[in-house]
Amino acid sequence: MTIPRFRPRTLRWRVFLLVAGLLVLLTTTSIVATAARVHVSDAGSRVRDTLRPAQAAVAALGKGYVDMETGERGFLLTRDPQFLQPYDSGRAAVSEAENHIARLLADDAETITLLREARAAGTAWRTQSAEPAIALARRDGTLADNQPGKALFDTLRARLAALQNRVDQLIEAELASSRRVNATANVTTGVCVGLALVLGLASVFILRRSLVAPLNRLVAQVREVSAGDLHRTVEAAGPDELTGLGEAVEAMRVRILSESEQVAAAANRIARLEETDRIAHTLGETAIRRLYGITLDLQSAAARFPRSGPVMATAISGIDRTIAALRTSVYGTAAPTRSSLRAQVSEVVGELETTHGRVPELVLTGDLDVAPPEEVVAEVTQVLRALVRAAAVPGGGAEEVELVLSGQAIRLRVACVVPDSRVAGVERAVAEASGDAVVRREAGRVTVEWRRPW
Repeated sequence: MTIPRFRPRTLRWRVFLLVAGLLVLLTTTSIVATAARVHVSDAGSRVRDTLRPAQAAVAALGKGYVDMETGERGFLLTRDPQFLQPYDSGRAAVSEAENHIARLLADDAETITLLREARAAGTAWRTQSAEPAIALARRDGTLADNQPGKALFDTLRARLAALQNRVDQLIEAELASSRRVNATANVTTGVCVGLALVLGLASVFILRRSLVAPLNRLVAQVREVSAGDLHRTVEAAGPDELTGLGEAVEAMRVRILSESEQVAAAANRIARLEETDRIAHTLGETAIRRLYGITLDLQSAAARFPRSGPVMATAISGIDRTIAALRTSVYGTAAPTRSSLRAQVSEVVGELETTHGRVPELVLTGDLDVAPPEEVVAEVTQVLRALVRAAAVPGGGAEEVELVLSGQAIRLRVACVVPDSRVAGVERAVAEASGDAVVRREAGRVTVEWRRPW
């Protein structure tokens, strides 16, 4: 079993210790004060209910013996029986007082011993002096010697004084005990209050040093980071709770800084790519314009030198393919196959302007979204070029080229204006160019149709 290690740097332990110390002081004060109140209450009850009545009983005991001695002397001097009344009443009071003292202080052996000694002294005085003298005076009126009785009564007085002193000592002891307990309670309460004040001041100092100061530093650092200074290191110091919080904030700062750097790097890469793309577009457009210029120069040269027309047309076609490839490389998009077919048909038709000085009308119909395979496009382009060349005779040539696209076939129709003297030659040239072509002759016109299923 793993025993948790005591960690004084933990803020909660510091708070627990401070609170526990205050609770111990409060508990100690309460216990001492309660014990003092109980003791004072018990002492007061004992003094009030036992010792004070016992003190009064001792006084009554002494008074009873004094009444007995006074009655005895009065009777011996006057022989008047009435003077024996105080003697009798005092004797009854003495007996009652002795019994009362014995009941009240039965738990105090010393007091009981003194009471027994006083009772024995009283009995000795009464039996050896007072009662014999009274009896002698009643019998023959003789006055007995009072010296032994005086000595016995002095002994009785001494015993009563000792008993009285003992009861007074018990009362004083209880009162002194109450005073000591009160003093102890007051001192303890004062000490606990002083310690509580010291502990409170220490708590303020400890919390300020351990919590407030590190927390203020942490808040200041977090504010700097939140203001945008992501390179500001968040230092984790103080109790474990604040240290954990600081470490979490520092980890978050490092992660945000890393992600920010990654975003900045990505933004820089994007900017470089955009700049590169812009430069590529600029260079591409420049190259394309220059190639177009070369194409125009070649077309112009073909117009000036008709015999070089086929060669120029081939060069122009190659330049057009280069422009298409350049556009695909620069802009990242390749022209679809159907666009290539139409473009190549348009290119073939455009060759007539450079070779024969005329451009036939181009008509595209049908499903223009159809994309034929590349070999079909190449075959269509080759047949069209052959038909157009076959129809290129002096005083005539292709007047209209129609391309019909569908999902099953491609159909070419070339309408040519041909002088009557050249019709037969055109028919032979078309038959040589493509055996699949169908030729229809009209007045001054020849219409050639060619169909390619796929």
